Amino acid sequence: MFFSRQAKYQLLGTIFSTITLTKVTCLFFNFPTFQPGDEANLLLSNDSKIDSYAIQITPDTFGPIHNYSGRAFYYKPYKLYSKKKNQFAAFNTTFVLRTTPQTSPGGEGLAFILTSDTILPENSSGEWLGIVNATSNGTSQVGILAVEIDTRKSFPEDGPDNHVGININSINSIKQVPLINSGINISSGVDVSVRIEYFNDTITVYGSTSGTLEMLMKTLLVSPPLNISSYLQEVVYLGFSASTSNFTELNCVRAWEFNGVHIPDDDDEKYPRWVYVIVAIVIVIIMVGLVVFFLIWQRKRYMEKDEDAYPRIEDQIQHSSMAPKKFKLKEIRKSTGTPGYMAPETFLTGRATVESDVYAFGVLVLEVVCGRRPGNVHAQDDYKNSIVYWVWELYGNGEIVDTVDERLKNEEIKEEEVEGMLVLGLACCHPNPHQRPSMRTALQVLNGEAAPPEVPKERPAFVWPAMPPPFKGDEDCSLLKGSLTPITDITGR
Repeated sequence: MFFSRQAKYQLLGTIFSTITLTKVTCLFFNFPTFQPGDEANLLLSNDSKIDSYAIQITPDTFGPIHNYSGRAFYYKPYKLYSKKKNQFAAFNTTFVLRTTPQTSPGGEGLAFILTSDTILPENSSGEWLGIVNATSNGTSQVGILAVEIDTRKSFPEDGPDNHVGININSINSIKQVPLINSGINISSGVDVSVRIEYFNDTITVYGSTSGTLEMLMKTLLVSPPLNISSYLQEVVYLGFSASTSNFTELNCVRAWEFNGVHIPDDDDEKYPRWVYVIVAIVIVIIMVGLVVFFLIWQRKRYMEKDEDAYPRIEDQIQHSSMAPKKFKLKEIRKSTGTPGYMAPETFLTGRATVESDVYAFGVLVLEVVCGRRPGNVHAQDDYKNSIVYWVWELYGNGEIVDTVDERLKNEEIKEEEVEGMLVLGLACCHPNPHQRPSMRTALQVLNGEAAPPEVPKERPAFVWPAMPPPFKGDEDCSLLKGSLTPITDITGR
């Protein structure tokens, strides 16, 4: 989007963490290219080094490069899950590979790996890809997960030349997919972009030879549920491994970016979780109260100025038998609530729900990205005064990016990502509460783990009672039999 990924994680991660009352942090790093000084941020095995603006996982020399293996990791560990909290991290990583055969065919391949042991196994060249060796292969002590990007069929159970696979504690894949129909040839000597996403205990692998943009990526592999806590330790290192045999190739990583939700250490929480929940609720209440107080104060000042400007006209109206009833500000406030953030159904139900909170979150997202106040839904012309109507109108005209705050356009931001943020905001502000995404889905979109929900080009009319969508067992939904989830129900979504 128009934000950099890091800015997006910092800004919207803060907003979302406050709303969901979840204590998380984010791990982010980006190497658009590799310089010699970057070795300080990497853990490299003896024969791996940075050269020619890339990590050479196996040697790139003029001499023989037969039967080598190597590993390269980011220097900081990453907490993948917490058994104590029953929490699991989620991440996505994108890297650019260039594999150049030095023999025909080349060999053997490389892998993206997660393991708590950064030491390169002895005799892990050839078919072992630097993942395991003949002794450790298939043993539970290894504790490694690998996404292999293999260039040569090395043994009978191995996949064909040019395939990807998911390996657990072994060189044998639990699932592998040939790339012959994908248009991607790993051993072509050109840049191959790979994106790996881990979410909900599943890994998805994407690939492209046309760049790193997500829209250009093809889905190469989707893993079965992995149950990582049964074979990986809670804290792991992220990196790459590769090998050569009598068949050789140059195994280069030319760029690498990582974004991940990081589970804090168990010791970081000095107090029980309910204490953090109460503190977060108090903070949110105070913030909302201050905003409401400021809006009411501003409105009162404005109304008082208007009243002072026309005292004689008002007196004449009040003495008329057909005079309209005059309401005090306190009376209006009781029936309206917070202007601009209230979902339309709130005026009919008279109560707050999880779905109305999602609506308010959507307005907040639009407000942050557009740099505009949400407006007053009770204004005389609510079409022009509501940020939701305004953004939705430009979205229907294919001009949604024009709503972005001019101050943000000076940042290094991507258009497709900011459009995704705005579409998410509109989805949260759908007039039908049953069509709004859950906060869990919103977090997936913010983290780049899911596409924004589909939103109609024209804002649907508000109809009450709202019709729920057909129930589907695989949907993440808190709506059953057309009822809305009360705000007092704080079960996770």
